[in-house]
Order: sequence, then structure tokens, then C-alpha cells
Amino acid sequence: MSKRQTDLTIYILLALLKEPLKGYDISKKVTRISEGEVKTLNASPYAKLKKMLEQELIEVTEEVNENRRIIYYGITEKGRHTIYEELNKLEVLISRIKKNTEGYE
Repeated sequence: MSKRQTDLTIYILLALLKEPLKGYDISKKVTRISEGEVKTLNASPYAKLKKMLEQELIEVTEEVNENRRIIYYGITEKGRHTIYEELNKLEVLISRIKKNTEGYE
């Protein structure tokens, strides 16, 4: 079993499933999706986004609006695949926990 992704990585990928978003909007959506459990700091999502770009989990598109550059982050196919890999890993882990804790409830 390969290493699990961090919760923040998965929440960012989930936030981007439906549409590309700006960094600030990703932070807000991650907090909402995680029901407040994961709160990103102002600079932290950008460091994480940079790492995720290097891993090719997300991609960038740019838009120029009134001489202002707007950066949107979108999920890649590799990013989508990563979400489903994580789901499978968690299902295996849950199954093993249940199997090994029977009778301890």
C-alpha cells in the first residue's frame, strides 16, 4: 500500500472537482467541505498548491481581466485518480480496523 496523501491535498482536490477556483476560493471551500476541521492559513494553500502543481495533481489557467492577471487552479486526471486511490485505501483500512476490533466494542 503506497503512502496516503495529506488531508489538505485531498480536500483541495475535492474542492476542485466541479470547477477551477482561485486560491482564496479554494481555502474557503476546503473549510466548508471539511466542516471547519481543516482551516488553511493565508500563505499555506499557495505553498501546497505549488507542490500539487509539481506533482501534476492540479493545473493552472490564467485570465486577464482589466489588466489584472487572475489564476485559476483546476484538477487534472491524475488528481481525480488520486481521490479514488485514497478512497480505496481508506476502505481497506476501515475493513482491517473492523476485522481486528471485533469483540472489543
